[in-house]
Amino acid sequence: MIIRSLLTLLIGGYSVAGSASGQYITVDQFLRECRQDMEPCMAFVMGVVEGARHQTRERLKAQPYAFVVHGEPVCLPSDWNSQNLSSVVLGILESQPQVHEYSAVSGVLYALASESNCYST
Repeated sequence: MIIRSLLTLLIGGYSVAGSASGQYITVDQFLRECRQDMEPCMAFVMGVVEGARHQTRERLKAQPYAFVVHGEPVCLPSDWNSQNLSSVVLGILESQPQVHEYSAVSGVLYALASESNCYST
């Protein structure tokens, strides 16, 4: 499976972009894999979130799921878990075929950014 391969590569310290083919996992490929097995799908989503959070941890540390996308803060409900995050991502990406050619990482960030509540009261 593509996502399991990606996770194996990431854990092994390699990069998909550095592979011989130079390709990345698209949103479309990601969605197909998630339909078959949600567990690696949730791990992928959490990996993207943690990677994004790592870059902005000090600035937005009050929010457990907070990061910055294109200079804008993204804050998600603190009571969400990996299943909630993944369900939101899949629902948004499934309904927007115009993003299916983009990288899966970009798609996950795009989907979560659309659910941001940083400015909610």
